[in-house]
Amino acid sequence: MPYTPDYIEELRPNEIFVFGSNALGYHAGGAALKALQFGAVSGQAEGRQGQTYAIPTDFGLQTQEDLQPYVDRFLQYAQDHPELHFLVTRIGCGVAGYTDEMIAPYFREALEMTNVSLPRSFVDVLEGRSRHFDLDRFVRAQDAAYGSYQQALSEIREGLKRSHWIWYIFPQNKGLGRSSQSEIYGLDGVEEARAYLEHPILGPRLREITTAFLNLNKSAHRVLGFPDVLKVQSCMTIFDLVSPNDIFAQVLDKFYASVRCKQTLFLNFRKEENQKNHKRVSRMVITRDYRILLTDYDNAEVSMEPLNKAVYLLFLQHPDGLAFKQLSDNREELTQIYQRLKLNGISERVQKSIDDITNPLSNSINEKCSRIRQAFIAVVGEELAPIYIIDGNPGEPKRIALSRTLVTWESDNGT
Repeated sequence: MPYTPDYIEELRPNEIFVFGSNALGYHAGGAALKALQFGAVSGQAEGRQGQTYAIPTDFGLQTQEDLQPYVDRFLQYAQDHPELHFLVTRIGCGVAGYTDEMIAPYFREALEMTNVSLPRSFVDVLEGRSRHFDLDRFVRAQDAAYGSYQQALSEIREGLKRSHWIWYIFPQNKGLGRSSQSEIYGLDGVEEARAYLEHPILGPRLREITTAFLNLNKSAHRVLGFPDVLKVQSCMTIFDLVSPNDIFAQVLDKFYASVRCKQTLFLNFRKEENQKNHKRVSRMVITRDYRILLTDYDNAEVSMEPLNKAVYLLFLQHPDGLAFKQLSDNREELTQIYQRLKLNGISERVQKSIDDITNPLSNSINEKCSRIRQAFIAVVGEELAPIYIIDGNPGEPKRIALSRTLVTWESDNGT
């Protein structure tokens, strides 16, 4: 599966640009802004739009909803349209403030789909590799014939910026600008800024030209002009977050009255808060002794009574769901699952409970589902519980929404 290109300027006739939208469908920045070029519709937050497909991702710090239903609908759409090739961008990892580690697991199923490409950073997360940053893009730009690093350094030393090189000489946080240059050379937060500063070529160059700027006795505005004076403030702010009490803080103190770029601080604060507060959908393991473990939550166990667990495992083995009114057809299967959980046999009381669960006139199955729900809430909370529990619309089969690609059965009898 080829990776989604980092920067997409045009699409082939069969390619679909998959981007993250805010809840209102207001496509104002990042990949969403680029999507307008390919037919995205303002006000439409989800679904196919021209040569694009929108997935809602930006719900704010306090009201983030789980992505899995939206991603599942997208993956189903891609599966239903094998004639199209879907280029998934790093949805949610820009203005929305989430990280690849938060978002990539939702797309695990896409690894097996030949008509869906994922960003390399998503694949790195899914396959357990270290994050890769394409810092060579800066080196190439700085070594170009026009707007080179040496030209930029010369202009700064002379105290007057004359040519166009600001984006890749003094890079700022991605999400602050609207131009293609700001998108291409935008830094993906503190992590990439740290990698930039540690780069054997880029780091020393940034320190050298920053020192040259610091040595000037003119105002930043006279040297850089507008709006580049603000871009350098943003650049100094993000590198000050990486390396505080360094030369970057000195520039901010001298030229900007110690004022940091508020937008840069907000974007990185938002990502940090999301990392602290976000609980992503976890992989599930059904062990050989039928314990239910959530591996991404330090193998937290979801504990429940054997009969409740048997009901849960029954539905887990039926991804398309089961209608409560037709559970009598699954009576024998439920009995067999319970027998594997309790090897000492089935008592008359348990047999009657199984009969009640599979009786369409009884409310027993609803009671069991309520207890299963409480068991998951105790581990993952109210927000994520709907992904794991048995649920569905009235009159339709009830199912567990959790993607089965996230479920591993250690038991020989699992599916």
